[in-house]
Amino acid sequence: MSVFNTSQAVLSGAWSLALGQVGDDVATTGRVQGYIATSATTAVAVRATTYTPQGTNAQRSVSSSNANDTSAGTGARTVKVNYLNTSFVLKSETITMNGTNAVNTSASDIAYIESMEVLTVGSGGGNAGTVRIYTQTAGDGSIWGSIATGENQTFWAHHYVPAGVTCYIISQSAGATVVAGQSNMNHISDPSNANSPQRQIGVTLVHAAANSWSHEFQVPMAVAGPDLIWVVERPVSGTASTAVAGFEYVQF
Repeated sequence: MSVFNTSQAVLSGAWSLALGQVGDDVATTGRVQGYIATSATTAVAVRATTYTPQGTNAQRSVSSSNANDTSAGTGARTVKVNYLNTSFVLKSETITMNGTNAVNTSASDIAYIESMEVLTVGSGGGNAGTVRIYTQTAGDGSIWGSIATGENQTFWAHHYVPAGVTCYIISQSAGATVVAGQSNMNHISDPSNANSPQRQIGVTLVHAAANSWSHEFQVPMAVAGPDLIWVVERPVSGTASTAVAGFEYVQF
Protein backbone atom coordinates (compact mmCIF):
# COMPACT_ATOMS: atom_id res chain seq x y z
CA MET A 1 0.00 0.00 0.00
CA SER A 2 1.42 3.37 -1.01
CA VAL A 3 1.07 6.43 1.19
CA PHE A 4 0.94 10.04 0.05
CA ASN A 5 0.42 13.41 1.67
CA THR A 6 -3.08 14.58 0.72
CA SER A 7 -2.22 18.18 1.55
CA GLN A 8 0.24 18.16 -1.34
CA ALA A 9 -2.03 16.39 -3.82
CA VAL A 10 -3.13 18.23 -6.93
CA LEU A 11 -6.88 17.67 -7.16
CA SER A 12 -9.77 18.70 -9.37
CA GLY A 13 -11.76 21.78 -8.42
CA ALA A 14 -14.64 19.77 -6.89
CA TRP A 15 -12.31 17.56 -4.82
CA SER A 16 -10.33 20.59 -3.66
CA LEU A 17 -13.55 22.19 -2.43
CA ALA A 18 -14.78 19.02 -0.73
CA LEU A 19 -11.49 18.52 1.14
CA GLY A 20 -11.22 22.14 2.21
CA GLN A 21 -8.23 23.03 0.04
CA VAL A 22 -10.29 25.95 -1.19
CA GLY A 23 -11.92 27.94 1.61
CA ASP A 24 -15.67 27.84 1.95
CA ASP A 25 -15.67 31.65 1.90
CA VAL A 26 -14.78 31.32 -1.79
CA ALA A 27 -17.07 28.52 -2.93
CA THR A 28 -19.43 25.87 -1.57
CA THR A 29 -20.46 22.41 -2.74
CA GLY A 30 -23.80 20.74 -2.31
CA ARG A 31 -26.13 17.96 -3.34
CA VAL A 32 -29.91 17.94 -3.41
CA GLN A 33 -31.99 14.78 -3.57
CA GLY A 34 -35.64 13.91 -3.43
CA TYR A 35 -38.31 11.35 -4.14
CA ILE A 36 -42.01 11.29 -4.94
CA ALA A 37 -44.69 8.63 -5.26
CA THR A 38 -46.16 8.50 -8.78
CA SER A 39 -49.21 6.80 -10.29
CA ALA A 40 -49.74 8.76 -13.52
CA THR A 41 -47.84 9.82 -16.64
CA THR A 42 -47.94 13.53 -15.83
CA ALA A 43 -44.75 15.47 -15.07
CA VAL A 44 -44.19 16.09 -11.36
CA ALA A 45 -41.58 17.93 -9.31
CA VAL A 46 -39.48 15.47 -7.32
CA ARG A 47 -40.30 16.47 -3.76
CA ALA A 48 -41.27 14.06 -0.97
CA THR A 49 -43.67 16.61 0.52
CA THR A 50 -45.55 19.58 -0.85
CA TYR A 51 -43.68 22.88 -1.08
CA THR A 52 -45.34 26.22 -1.85
CA PRO A 53 -42.97 29.24 -2.03
CA GLN A 54 -44.43 32.38 -0.46
CA GLY A 55 -42.39 35.15 -2.09
CA THR A 56 -42.88 37.66 0.73
CA ASN A 57 -40.81 38.31 3.85
CA ALA A 58 -42.66 37.29 7.00
CA GLN A 59 -42.35 35.66 10.39
CA ARG A 60 -43.43 32.01 10.30
CA SER A 61 -44.00 29.16 12.79
CA VAL A 62 -43.05 25.49 13.13
CA SER A 63 -44.78 22.58 14.87
CA SER A 64 -45.08 18.80 14.72
CA SER A 65 -48.00 16.41 14.45
CA ASN A 66 -46.52 14.43 17.38
CA ALA A 67 -46.02 15.60 20.97
CA ASN A 68 -42.69 13.69 21.21
CA ASP A 69 -41.01 16.22 18.93
CA THR A 70 -40.06 18.56 21.75
CA SER A 71 -36.96 19.90 23.51
CA ALA A 72 -36.73 16.90 25.89
CA GLY A 73 -38.73 14.39 23.86
CA THR A 74 -37.81 11.14 22.10
CA GLY A 75 -38.25 12.66 18.64
CA ALA A 76 -36.93 15.82 16.97
CA ARG A 77 -35.65 18.35 19.48
CA THR A 78 -34.27 21.08 17.24
CA VAL A 79 -34.93 21.78 13.56
CA LYS A 80 -32.94 24.00 11.21
CA VAL A 81 -34.74 26.00 8.54
CA ASN A 82 -32.53 27.05 5.62
CA TYR A 83 -34.30 29.90 3.87
CA LEU A 84 -33.94 32.92 1.59
CA ASN A 85 -35.49 36.35 1.87
CA THR A 86 -36.93 38.36 -1.01
CA SER A 87 -33.44 39.68 -1.80
CA PHE A 88 -32.40 36.02 -2.27
CA VAL A 89 -29.91 36.06 0.58
CA LEU A 90 -29.44 32.59 2.07
CA LYS A 91 -29.97 32.41 5.84
CA SER A 92 -30.88 29.84 8.48
CA GLU A 93 -32.60 29.60 11.86
CA THR A 94 -32.69 26.77 14.40
CA ILE A 95 -36.05 26.12 16.09
CA THR A 96 -36.41 24.36 19.47
CA MET A 97 -39.46 22.18 19.03
CA ASN A 98 -42.46 22.20 21.37
CA GLY A 99 -44.43 19.21 20.16
CA THR A 100 -47.79 20.04 18.61
CA ASN A 101 -47.54 23.62 19.87
CA ALA A 102 -46.33 26.00 17.17
CA VAL A 103 -43.06 27.85 17.81
CA ASN A 104 -42.69 31.23 16.10
CA THR A 105 -39.51 31.93 14.17
CA SER A 106 -37.32 34.80 15.30
CA ALA A 107 -36.72 35.75 11.68
CA SER A 108 -39.33 37.89 9.97
CA ASP A 109 -37.90 37.65 6.45
CA ILE A 110 -38.60 34.03 5.45
CA ALA A 111 -39.78 34.02 1.83
CA TYR A 112 -38.39 30.81 0.28
CA ILE A 113 -37.17 27.54 1.80
CA GLU A 114 -34.08 25.76 0.56
CA SER A 115 -34.48 22.87 3.02
CA MET A 116 -35.32 21.88 6.59
CA GLU A 117 -33.37 19.39 8.68
CA VAL A 118 -33.56 17.88 12.15
CA LEU A 119 -30.41 18.82 14.09
CA THR A 120 -30.87 16.99 17.39
CA VAL A 121 -33.08 14.07 18.43
CA GLY A 122 -34.05 12.00 21.44
CA SER A 123 -33.89 8.23 21.81
CA GLY A 124 -36.22 7.70 18.84
CA GLY A 125 -33.53 8.83 16.42
CA GLY A 126 -35.80 10.93 14.24
CA ASN A 127 -38.82 13.18 14.07
CA ALA A 128 -41.77 11.29 15.57
CA GLY A 129 -44.34 13.23 13.55
CA THR A 130 -44.54 15.45 10.51
CA VAL A 131 -42.58 18.66 11.13
CA ARG A 132 -44.45 21.52 9.48
CA ILE A 133 -43.70 25.16 8.74
CA TYR A 134 -46.71 27.48 8.58
CA THR A 135 -47.17 30.63 6.54
CA GLN A 136 -48.10 32.59 9.65
CA THR A 137 -47.19 32.68 13.34
CA ALA A 138 -48.87 30.53 16.02
CA GLY A 139 -49.57 27.73 13.53
CA ASP A 140 -51.99 29.90 11.57
CA GLY A 141 -52.26 30.15 7.82
CA SER A 142 -51.33 27.09 5.78
CA ILE A 143 -48.55 24.50 5.76
CA TRP A 144 -46.09 25.36 3.00
CA GLY A 145 -43.35 22.82 3.69
CA SER A 146 -42.72 19.78 5.90
CA ILE A 147 -40.40 16.96 6.90
CA ALA A 148 -42.11 13.57 6.61
CA THR A 149 -42.25 11.42 9.76
CA GLY A 150 -38.91 9.81 10.60
CA GLU A 151 -36.96 11.31 7.69
CA ASN A 152 -35.04 14.08 9.51
CA GLN A 153 -34.86 16.23 6.37
CA THR A 154 -36.89 17.53 3.48
CA PHE A 155 -36.28 15.37 0.43
CA TRP A 156 -36.81 18.13 -2.11
CA ALA A 157 -34.79 17.87 -5.33
CA HIS A 158 -34.54 21.63 -5.68
CA HIS A 159 -31.99 24.36 -5.05
CA TYR A 160 -32.22 28.13 -4.79
CA VAL A 161 -29.23 29.99 -6.22
CA PRO A 162 -28.69 33.13 -4.10
CA ALA A 163 -28.33 36.56 -5.67
CA GLY A 164 -24.79 37.39 -6.79
CA VAL A 165 -23.82 33.71 -7.00
CA THR A 166 -23.42 31.37 -9.98
CA CYS A 167 -24.25 27.69 -9.49
CA TYR A 168 -22.34 25.12 -11.57
CA ILE A 169 -24.18 21.80 -11.83
CA ILE A 170 -21.74 18.89 -11.92
CA SER A 171 -24.00 15.84 -12.18
CA GLN A 172 -27.62 14.76 -12.46
CA SER A 173 -29.26 11.45 -11.51
CA ALA A 174 -32.72 9.92 -11.77
CA GLY A 175 -34.52 6.60 -11.39
CA ALA A 176 -37.63 4.85 -10.11
CA THR A 177 -38.53 1.77 -8.12
CA VAL A 178 -41.03 0.30 -10.61
CA VAL A 179 -41.64 2.10 -13.92
CA ALA A 180 -39.45 3.68 -16.58
CA GLY A 181 -39.50 7.43 -17.05
CA GLN A 182 -37.76 10.57 -18.20
CA SER A 183 -36.28 13.18 -15.90
CA ASN A 184 -34.99 16.68 -16.48
CA MET A 185 -33.95 19.78 -14.56
CA ASN A 186 -36.00 22.96 -14.85
CA HIS A 187 -35.25 26.44 -13.64
CA ILE A 188 -36.84 29.85 -13.21
CA SER A 189 -34.67 32.95 -13.49
CA ASP A 190 -35.75 35.37 -10.74
CA PRO A 191 -38.42 33.27 -8.97
CA SER A 192 -39.91 36.46 -7.52
CA ASN A 193 -41.14 37.48 -10.99
CA ALA A 194 -44.52 35.87 -11.70
CA ASN A 195 -43.91 36.33 -15.44
CA SER A 196 -40.66 34.33 -15.49
CA PRO A 197 -41.16 31.09 -17.46
CA GLN A 198 -39.76 27.75 -16.38
CA ARG A 199 -37.24 26.28 -18.82
CA GLN A 200 -35.27 23.06 -19.05
CA ILE A 201 -31.53 23.02 -18.49
CA GLY A 202 -29.12 20.16 -19.02
CA VAL A 203 -30.07 16.82 -20.53
CA THR A 204 -33.18 14.67 -20.39
CA LEU A 205 -32.34 11.42 -18.60
CA VAL A 206 -34.34 8.37 -19.66
CA HIS A 207 -34.17 5.55 -17.12
CA ALA A 208 -35.40 1.97 -17.33
CA ALA A 209 -38.00 0.44 -15.02
CA ALA A 210 -36.70 -0.33 -11.52
CA ASN A 211 -33.41 1.30 -12.45
CA SER A 212 -31.52 4.57 -12.30
CA TRP A 213 -29.23 6.61 -14.50
CA SER A 214 -26.78 9.43 -13.92
CA HIS A 215 -24.94 11.96 -16.04
CA GLU A 216 -21.78 13.93 -15.29
CA PHE A 217 -21.39 17.20 -17.14
CA GLN A 218 -18.01 17.54 -18.81
CA VAL A 219 -18.69 21.27 -18.83
CA PRO A 220 -20.68 22.17 -15.69
CA MET A 221 -24.06 23.80 -16.28
CA ALA A 222 -23.85 27.44 -15.12
CA VAL A 223 -26.95 29.02 -13.57
CA ALA A 224 -26.69 32.59 -12.29
CA GLY A 225 -28.72 33.66 -9.27
CA PRO A 226 -31.29 34.47 -8.26
CA ASP A 227 -32.76 31.25 -9.59
CA LEU A 228 -34.64 28.11 -8.60
CA ILE A 229 -33.52 24.75 -10.01
CA TRP A 230 -35.59 21.61 -9.55
CA VAL A 231 -35.95 18.10 -10.98
CA VAL A 232 -39.05 16.91 -12.84
CA GLU A 233 -40.02 13.28 -13.49
CA ARG A 234 -42.45 12.01 -16.15
CA PRO A 235 -43.27 8.26 -15.76
CA VAL A 236 -44.11 6.25 -18.88
CA SER A 237 -47.07 4.48 -17.22
CA GLY A 238 -49.60 5.04 -14.47
CA THR A 239 -48.35 2.11 -12.38
CA ALA A 240 -47.60 3.04 -8.77
CA SER A 241 -43.89 3.74 -8.30
CA THR A 242 -41.45 5.97 -6.43
CA ALA A 243 -39.27 8.31 -8.48
CA VAL A 244 -35.90 9.44 -7.11
CA ALA A 245 -33.64 12.19 -8.41
CA GLY A 246 -30.90 14.64 -7.49
CA PHE A 247 -27.97 16.74 -8.65
CA GLU A 248 -24.61 17.96 -7.36
CA TYR A 249 -23.25 21.46 -7.67
CA VAL A 250 -20.51 23.95 -6.85
CA GLN A 251 -21.36 27.62 -6.46
CA PHE A 252 -19.48 30.85 -5.94
